[in-house]
Amino acid sequence: MRAGASLLLLLAVLAVSSCGASHRAETKAATTRKTPAEPHYTYLALTSRSGKILRLSNLAVSSAVADGRDGWYVNGAIGLARLLPSGKLDSSWGSPESRKLGCSVGCRLVKFGSRLYVAGQRSETVPGTGGEARVSVVEAFDAGTGARLWVGPSPSQNVYALAASSTRVYVGGAFTSVGNMKRHGLAALDAETGRLLDWSGPRISFNPPTSAAIFALTLDGSRLYLGGTFLSIGGKRQFYLAALNPATGALLSWKPPQAVSGAYYPMQILVTRGQLIIPGYDGFFAASLRTGRKPSWLAEIRGSAGTVTVDGSLLYLGANIDQSLSSVGGARRNNLAAIDLATGRATSWAPDLAPYVDVGAIVPSGGRVLVVGSFTDSIG
Repeated sequence: MRAGASLLLLLAVLAVSSCGASHRAETKAATTRKTPAEPHYTYLALTSRSGKILRLSNLAVSSAVADGRDGWYVNGAIGLARLLPSGKLDSSWGSPESRKLGCSVGCRLVKFGSRLYVAGQRSETVPGTGGEARVSVVEAFDAGTGARLWVGPSPSQNVYALAASSTRVYVGGAFTSVGNMKRHGLAALDAETGRLLDWSGPRISFNPPTSAAIFALTLDGSRLYLGGTFLSIGGKRQFYLAALNPATGALLSWKPPQAVSGAYYPMQILVTRGQLIIPGYDGFFAASLRTGRKPSWLAEIRGSAGTVTVDGSLLYLGANIDQSLSSVGGARRNNLAAIDLATGRATSWAPDLAPYVDVGAIVPSGGRVLVVGSFTDSIG
């Protein structure tokens, strides 16, 4: 957690209104020993189109996806649950298994079709001790009812990224095995059964080993984009970003545009309107997939963004205390903003929740946007 012990943790619901990496980046990867911290979030606020806060609650939520019915599915210390458009919990949704799927770190949630795929932790009894330990799990649930469909083999360490298709669930993280099979940071499960597939992707060289992980996975057509702390992949020197054939796991010849080659520790990969947008641990980058050039709207931003999402032509930006977003298009912003990618101009969406705003995720659904984050008047 970035702030001190007195930090008030909140979750907000807001209305919508080639390789080419430098020598500096290579040296930095080889010497840096920090790993991006996994934040913990807990509260909820409902705001109007202007950003006025209408509702606050204390739900322990870390990740969310739209439910297709103007609400959200959420995952966190409260387990896996559904929020109504009002931001209240849907008491009619869920199962004993969904409610027990707690999560404090490595919380990830994706929806594909009628299924939810969730990374979290469950308590298991330690043989011979009678005590309990938290283990990482990947599970599938029916989106309509919350009934559990399957439990996949456990990764040895935290999961940081999920992506799903009709046939596979791609898993990225800091693990070195899944079940009893070796998998170094990347694996795939059968979407129907949860069985570990004979799909492991190319050999990845992480540096430094103490922060080895895949932090971002995005499936876009015939490419599975991945981002992590690697310096080479498939025996080829390539920094932090790569693309695989999602069916075979083979490394594709795609190279990141020069404009995003400095995206050290990519925390998210967004592909939209022919653009590649990368919030990284040490920066925020965007480029055209066709030309490799930076988009004009990038010049509108003063500061950085740690998380992004898109809804139609609207690109939502969230930042944090370490890498703040202070203005967009010359107008003041407090770590939350939106840009219309059709025009390249900033919108008037400017929620101002507190002096210190730390955004973890932004999830539009219907006419509202769920913002997972920490909002407080003090960081002391």
